[in-house]
Amino acid sequence: MNKTSIFGLLVALLVLASCQIPSTDQNVISVSGSAELKVDPDKADFWSTIEGTGVDAAAAQAQLQSKSNKVIDALVAAGVDKADMQTTGFNVYPDYSWNPQTGEQTLKGYKASHSIQVTIHDLDKVGEIVDAAGGNGALVQNVQYGLTDARKKSFDDDALKQAAENARGKATSLASATGASLGKVVAIQESNVYYPPFPYYARDAIMSSESGGMTKSTDILPGPVSVSAQVTVTYKLN
Repeated sequence: MNKTSIFGLLVALLVLASCQIPSTDQNVISVSGSAELKVDPDKADFWSTIEGTGVDAAAAQAQLQSKSNKVIDALVAAGVDKADMQTTGFNVYPDYSWNPQTGEQTLKGYKASHSIQVTIHDLDKVGEIVDAAGGNGALVQNVQYGLTDARKKSFDDDALKQAAENARGKATSLASATGASLGKVVAIQESNVYYPPFPYYARDAIMSSESGGMTKSTDILPGPVSVSAQVTVTYKLN
């Protein structure tokens, strides 16, 4: 048998096989389901920046180091573990003044900055700890309440289960409206499980030592954290 005949035979077999394969069942319905849980946070994070100035880079860094040590010591004294402090930024840069009349800039000196993220596990002490930073020269940008990884995992199943139930409810209503009924699940796709933090933005109540410090701990009250889940489920219709 020559090559042309073999090729023709293979084509014929493929055509015959394709005719015997049943078509894909298109009698399905896909719906998206969502769920949102409101849970109490078990941690708080805040970000602060400490600055130092000097006639040169070395002087600015020296002042920054002194102020940073003071802030860190105050945080430790307030109950923060050093393992819960993380440097998120460190910069040293020249500080210029601009003269709009002459269009010239003059070097005034140097600035150095140290940004720190602090995690707090004792939520009753958030105000006290934030004040410990602000009262020792740090600028506190904001506070965010959230969930630790362990607590996040504890809500995964509940959120996904409720999202799946929400999807089934939608599918049942749609099927009923068209005179059909739901069959077996064909496919499930998890879109996401999301934990947006609850932000509390620091205001004038959080002051630095240059403004006189604090006489009372700042009241920072946590709100609930949302745990959101989305799924897409495909059902066969009967």
